[in-house]
Amino acid sequence: MDLRTDALTVRIDGRAALWQVTVSFPGGERALVVGNAGSGKTTLLKALAGLLPASAGRVLWNGAEVGCLSPEQRRAAQAAFGMVFQSDALFDSLTVLENVMLPLSRRKVPPKEARPRAEEALVQVGLLDAARHYPERLSGGMRKRVGIARAIVARPEVLLADDPLAGLDPETAESVTELLLFLAAERTLILAAPEAAPALRVPTVLRLEGGRLGGGPRGPRDG
Repeated sequence: MDLRTDALTVRIDGRAALWQVTVSFPGGERALVVGNAGSGKTTLLKALAGLLPASAGRVLWNGAEVGCLSPEQRRAAQAAFGMVFQSDALFDSLTVLENVMLPLSRRKVPPKEARPRAEEALVQVGLLDAARHYPERLSGGMRKRVGIARAIVARPEVLLADDPLAGLDPETAESVTELLLFLAAERTLILAAPEAAPALRVPTVLRLEGGRLGGGPRGPRDG
């Protein structure tokens, strides 16, 4: 999927979290968006995935303006996205396998199909042996891998990872990065992180400062 923003502004509670951001991610791109807390990294990922609406400007998926799609069209197109959250966002009351199956269950995929697909995703992240465990038994690195498995189980075209190395020691961060790059071999991969860590080896690096690419004054508040 080709992703593009055109003078994208996103306001949250009257504040411009993104201001006139224009950027393009061709299909198969591997990119890193860096910036300090509050720079707009997470907002950009969510806007790219259609999870936050544009206050001004446009987000385009394969040339189609997201804001002009019907709710049904937008939901169908969002199946192309998988997201790895900064916090693993796992449900402690569900087993690892059940957590990974969730995106398929929400898409009404029958359990007889969802279960083997979730097991396949766990194989890809090296955690099939932990399928029946509960998240509380897992290390931070293992929980992150479960989050990655959940993000890829629906076989997305685009993988968005919001600060996927947060809280990980250098060795675990390196292995998680290698896993993400391997799994993104045939996908678009867009990562967000506070800085361009050595483990995050991607050809395209963009910097957000104050909601703008490359810095500059933040947009005005509404009202």
